[in-house]
Amino acid sequence: RNLYMDEFCPPAGYQTDMAIGTTFSLELLSLLMAPVNMMKMAYAGQEQLLKDPIVVLEALKNTANKLAVFCQQGRIAVPGVDSRLYSYLESSVVEVQPRSSKGVFHPKVWVLRFTTDNEPVLYRVVCLSRNLTFDRSWDTMLTLEGELDGSRINAFSRNRPLADFIASLPTLAVRPVSERIQQQIDLLANEVLRARFVAPQGFN
Repeated sequence: RNLYMDEFCPPAGYQTDMAIGTTFSLELLSLLMAPVNMMKMAYAGQEQLLKDPIVVLEALKNTANKLAVFCQQGRIAVPGVDSRLYSYLESSVVEVQPRSSKGVFHPKVWVLRFTTDNEPVLYRVVCLSRNLTFDRSWDTMLTLEGELDGSRINAFSRNRPLADFIASLPTLAVRPVSERIQQQIDLLANEVLRARFVAPQGFN
């Protein structure tokens, strides 16, 4: 049993360098909580975050340029309680629309890049059955972690579909993505090809 937001916490000794996510629907308050977890800040719940915005503001300052979320156009839920903190998320949210007019954007995947001194870059891929919302239903979640093999020239063929998926995200955006997000997408799509992912315990 894992909690969705726990997956944003970097491993011991590491820090979150980049995080790219996809979701059909998006609640901005849920997205506010992601940077808090990325910085390993302690909090009691969403109510505390709204009452103590300094916690979130500090996290946003440290992660605003590291985060990007792609979601279905028109499926962003704006909370009833107004907060200027939501303005900090504007540069991190990208609305997308599939090429088919009858299609919808439904993947629920996160790719996170963690770094630390004198150790290989670590990647975490999270594939979920739920959107980035406060839905309390039980869901399925698969988490894979793997070190970037810097000495490897050739790609792991099994990682190619993931790399192609990451690279395709900007092409679905209803408006051009920022240079910052495009550069991060290019780096993740390239490096994930050489990440040596390990199956969870109990799987081959």
